[in-house]
Amino acid sequence: MHQSRKEQGMERTTRRLLHADRREALVWSELEGDIEAAEELTAGPNGMRDVSRTRLFP
Repeated sequence: MHQSRKEQGMERTTRRLLHADRREALVWSELEGDIEAAEELTAGPNGMRDVSRTRLFP
């Protein structure tokens, strides 16, 4: 059985929206991991590291 053009258009639109949502979720999960890693790098023995004396460039 064939789909009407309207049904085909709705299906394509739905697929596009779902793919965009998946991409957004992947980006957010990567950013979350980066933020957690940055927090671990900056935490010292007392919980916070003094970054004011940290050299950014060698």
